[in-house]
Amino acid sequence: MKFRSFKTSRDFHKWTGFVCAIFLLILSVSGVLLMHRDSLDLDQVEISSRYLPDKYFRLVKDKLKIQTVAVDPTNSRILFTGTGSGLFRSKDGGDTWHPLHAGLRDENIRAIAIHPSQPTMIYIGTAKGVFLSEDGGDHWTDWFEESSGLANINIQDLAIHPNNPEILFAATSDGLFISQDAGDTWEKSFEGKGRAENLDVGFISFSSKARAIYIGTSRGLFKSTDGGERWQKKWEDALPSSAALLSLDTDPEFIYAGTSQGLYKSFNRGITWVHDATPEEETVRQLLADPYHTTHIYMGTTRHLFLSPDGGDTWSALDFNPSNNDTLDLFTLVKVEGQTTPTLIAGTSGGLFISQNGGRLWKETSLAETIQNKSGGHLKMDLVKLMTEIHTGRFFGDYVYLMVDIATIGLVLLVFSGFAMTLYRRRVSTSKKVQAQVTEDEAVDNLLHIQETADDLSQESMKIHDMIEHINSHLSKCRSVYVSKEKKEIDKIGKHITTLDKKMHHLMERIEEFYKLSQN
Repeated sequence: MKFRSFKTSRDFHKWTGFVCAIFLLILSVSGVLLMHRDSLDLDQVEISSRYLPDKYFRLVKDKLKIQTVAVDPTNSRILFTGTGSGLFRSKDGGDTWHPLHAGLRDENIRAIAIHPSQPTMIYIGTAKGVFLSEDGGDHWTDWFEESSGLANINIQDLAIHPNNPEILFAATSDGLFISQDAGDTWEKSFEGKGRAENLDVGFISFSSKARAIYIGTSRGLFKSTDGGERWQKKWEDALPSSAALLSLDTDPEFIYAGTSQGLYKSFNRGITWVHDATPEEETVRQLLADPYHTTHIYMGTTRHLFLSPDGGDTWSALDFNPSNNDTLDLFTLVKVEGQTTPTLIAGTSGGLFISQNGGRLWKETSLAETIQNKSGGHLKMDLVKLMTEIHTGRFFGDYVYLMVDIATIGLVLLVFSGFAMTLYRRRVSTSKKVQAQVTEDEAVDNLLHIQETADDLSQESMKIHDMIEHINSHLSKCRSVYVSKEKKEIDKIGKHITTLDKKMHHLMERIEEFYKLSQN
């Protein structure tokens, strides 16, 4: 390795180490903050949108996935819908929508529950707990999370007891929680008693007259007839995994179960079940009874809506066809004064659809347009989410792969360049020691040679000086013998000899100085 190459390698080693150190520092700091999020109370810290990239606040799709829909029980023109990008309200039956965000700490809205007699009191379930608004959604002043006893804040469904609005139920990924005081405090009502691990509760369903409560979990259906104090597992071997359930408090009880293998129905309290093949093995996601005629049953599958006018004996498909391979995720029925049929609201993976004539005609509503651009100072991101985005690399987008590749290659080159420089330094150090010894010996030899040469020059100079003196003596004799013209030539020779003598004296002086220097 040449010295120039060594210098280049050293600079590369330095800057590569600097880049790798920054990358590791980012990972270390974000990892430490995530590990100590509770002790540092980072869940309460939010970062304004003005300091963050627009990609977290601008929609890249033209449509939004609908996750929940609710209707004001006293005014069917007031609708609420929740998406993964915020909560929206319409006061004109779904013609126009406005986002609601004041006080919300999470935009992932999973469930909406409206007080039956005080419709301005609205609860929403999110990935960060339950929020309460007492002014119809304009402001969200209360937030129920771990401190209120809601040990798991990942809300998947939310329901108010039809007969007692003070009682709330929250389905979470870690069991069912119940509040007896309108959400102020929560206790675990169901956690899969007798099992080593808690169960994931997906939905909550009340029978038509709220005589029973059903919950769908990762281990099957459970039923409670005492307000949620005790639970009994039902139909463990009779039904596949259930996604929806409808119970009519008839005598005997009619039960409809939507499963991953289609519709199952029972007309004797679940003693026996019949598999209805009408949905053609599609997953049944929603089951609702017509508020005008309880024998009219609506069923929603992955892509279709069906209506049975005779309690489930026969089914007919409604004219509903989501576009662009969108899936039907939910639908609800709205009893509107003056209408003989309910208004149907369907939520898909691509948007919201409303029909006011029993499902013959549908109107699509775009919610994405209301929040397409980042506007106002209300948009914020939780610090924990930001740290997660940074630590996992999603914050840097596609560049994270390039950064990881550069950091990995840099670390490898850092090792090899450091190893190469170490070997080079060792070799140079050894070479210097040998060269130093050789140089010292050569210096002594050169000094002796210089001294010998100086002595020889000095002796030769003395001989030349003696010869010049001898020639001068002969010239003096010639001047006494020869005259006129020859004398002039002799004078010229004398002058040249004199000049030569001066130069020889000067040379001898220089040799003497050189000799003195060589001795020092």
